[in-house]
Amino acid sequence: MENQTISPEMFTLNADELAFYTKHTGIQDQDKLKDHITEVAKKAFELFPYRCIKDFGFLRLLELGSTRKNALFLDLGCCFGNDIRKAIADGFPAENIIASDIRAEFWQFGHDLFNSSASTLPVTFIPGDVFDSSFISIQPPLKTLPTAEVESISLQSLLQAEPKSLNPLRGHISAIHTSAFFHLFNKDEQVVIAKKLASLALPSSGIDNIRLAIWGALFYSHSPESWKKMWEEEVFGMEEGEEGTCMIQVEAGLWDERQLWWIVTRL
Repeated sequence: MENQTISPEMFTLNADELAFYTKHTGIQDQDKLKDHITEVAKKAFELFPYRCIKDFGFLRLLELGSTRKNALFLDLGCCFGNDIRKAIADGFPAENIIASDIRAEFWQFGHDLFNSSASTLPVTFIPGDVFDSSFISIQPPLKTLPTAEVESISLQSLLQAEPKSLNPLRGHISAIHTSAFFHLFNKDEQVVIAKKLASLALPSSGIDNIRLAIWGALFYSHSPESWKKMWEEEVFGMEEGEEGTCMIQVEAGLWDERQLWWIVTRL
């Protein structure tokens, strides 16, 4: 897809999004703001033509709230870090956030988009390949973790000075966000990724994807029913119809005919 196919006419900003991007880019003129967003999208699309870039899917905003002390938030496949910036704007501490993408260049494009830097956005960024076991390994999901231990541990105490792996965070992540991510992989790969995320999640936490694209042209598209079944049976090992001591609750539905929203909550 050529760069000229990406243009300001391809997307619109609702009132909340306009306010968010105006505030965080410092660009007040709407036309100049759209031109700025478009130029960064073109650069990113040159690096790798993810459809969410061409469709400006990276503009969607995440609503995140947290009541747990020292709660850690992971955005896997963070791209430009838009959802992270919205989480910070909503009050989530930047020092408790981990951003990750296979391409570190996308994180830099985020700084270009928002005119930010590592000093103005003190978020821990860890690049890596989700299929690399040294980055994230498959481990059984933790069933319990003492509350006192969780609340006394900081992100900095779990990671090295220049972290290269998410494995030290096993069982400590309170919220995981993976927007426009799973649809890039086939069914078996999706199961592997889900198991890895399950190992990172703190009991009584959430794994969410506000919108999971189910474009037919991409590798594997779930229905709400098949997605729920995958998490319950293949990831957490629940038998069909099992109730009572379940480890998770799965909510999923269609946002529209092309997109699936879902939330997996650890119980």
